[in-house]
Amino acid sequence: MVLLPDYPEKVVLAHRLRVERLALFCTLVLIGGGGWWLAPAVTGEVEMLPRIGPVLVLFASALLLPNLIDYGPVERSSLGAAANIAWPSILAFAGIHYGSEDAMIASLILAAIAAFLWRFTNHLLGGNLKTRKWRGLTSIAGLAIAIAILVSMSDDVVLWAVVIGASLVTLAPDLMAKDDDHETRVEFATRLEQAETRILTLREGGSGLEQSASLLKTAREEGWKDPSRGMELIAQAEIELERTQAVAVDLDAIRSDALEAVKRAEKITLEALGPRKAFEAGDREAELGSPRDAELLYRRAKQKAAVIEEHWQKAADAIAESVAAIGGHTGHQADAVREILRTAEEALQAEEPKEALHIASSIPEHLESLGSSEDAAAKSLSDAEHAVEAAEDDIQIATKERLEQAHKAMESGDSALAKGLSDSVLREVRTTSDAMQEVQRALRQRKQIEARFPAGAKSEWEARLEQAAEMAEAGEWQDAAQAMGLLTSDLQSHEHKLSEATELVRFVDEEWKGL
Repeated sequence: MVLLPDYPEKVVLAHRLRVERLALFCTLVLIGGGGWWLAPAVTGEVEMLPRIGPVLVLFASALLLPNLIDYGPVERSSLGAAANIAWPSILAFAGIHYGSEDAMIASLILAAIAAFLWRFTNHLLGGNLKTRKWRGLTSIAGLAIAIAILVSMSDDVVLWAVVIGASLVTLAPDLMAKDDDHETRVEFATRLEQAETRILTLREGGSGLEQSASLLKTAREEGWKDPSRGMELIAQAEIELERTQAVAVDLDAIRSDALEAVKRAEKITLEALGPRKAFEAGDREAELGSPRDAELLYRRAKQKAAVIEEHWQKAADAIAESVAAIGGHTGHQADAVREILRTAEEALQAEEPKEALHIASSIPEHLESLGSSEDAAAKSLSDAEHAVEAAEDDIQIATKERLEQAHKAMESGDSALAKGLSDSVLREVRTTSDAMQEVQRALRQRKQIEARFPAGAKSEWEARLEQAAEMAEAGEWQDAAQAMGLLTSDLQSHEHKLSEATELVRFVDEEWKGL
């Protein structure tokens, strides 16, 4: 059997509709019964007051009946409260109308109903502390109504004792009920009061203790709901209190030590304001009652003062020496070294003498490398000039302008650019010279080269050789060397192919003769 996916939901919905129809029918029956019972009193046939009680019970039952359908937490609370309020009054009515025969049966039925309602309310409202407190409050209302009924309708002391005693059986324990954390909560309250009293006493003496006070405030807010968490916060506040007191004891010594260090730093230079500012900030924190923050600021002032005392004068001397050493240098590299010097000066102005000393100490090395690069550039330029002078007159150097640019770069102090240009000129001269020698060597063997040309395409090969010779005459030695090298390579390739073809023909001829 295959069920549709929504079949269970449809079954539940159909069942709920049937229950709701039944509840509606019962509600109408209760309301109709109440109206029927009240009708004679409305027409004046009977007295109104005796009829009102049963009618109110019927109408209240009609209002509470829908709560049995959903039966959620709110509905159970409403039903339990109504039952808890009603059963003492029903018990009082049972005792008032107790008599012989029919009256006895009616009283027993009312007593059974009261017992059922008492059992029902204990089942609904006896689960936890909150519901028991709610049951205790509603028990007060039920007892008050029952006493009002007894006052107006009975003076039987036994009945009074039974009704009041039965109500107090649940009322007193419910109102006096305590949760499992009650003892912990009492201990929390005691420790909280002691800690707050101690902090107030210390703060009157001038101690700040803001952190401890903040922890106690949080403990007061959270501890009543979670006593364990509150006890932890109180313990943290007490630890913070002890730590703050320990710091406060040593704070005067720390302040004196920091003040001496600041004064020593101010004797070296008045430009460094950081140690004094940190020291004054520590004084303000101490006045505001924050000894831990004050201690940190005092230690920071001492640390800054120690750095200034140890490195400031050394850094200032190193910067002065670097300024004097770099004064006569010009050019791009010298400007780069001046930028490094400017960085060292900025570090000193930022009250970082150790960093300034480190930067300034590297400047002599940069100046030394600057001098060595200038020497290397001068040597490279000299070699390039000698190479150009030694070159033959018929060699056309297309990059001679770069030699002039190298001279200008050297004069402006850009030794790196001068060296690069000189090296490029030197390479150009050497490459052109090598190409010239290679081409001239090949042209001196022109007849041998022409003799190797194949007869069938001799004109093409001669044209290529002539083109290389024209390039040489025009001074384009590198292009001529490239053309001559390509010609030689192609000629060697042709001769290799010709040799292979000749060998193949010889082999075929010998084989043919053998056949």
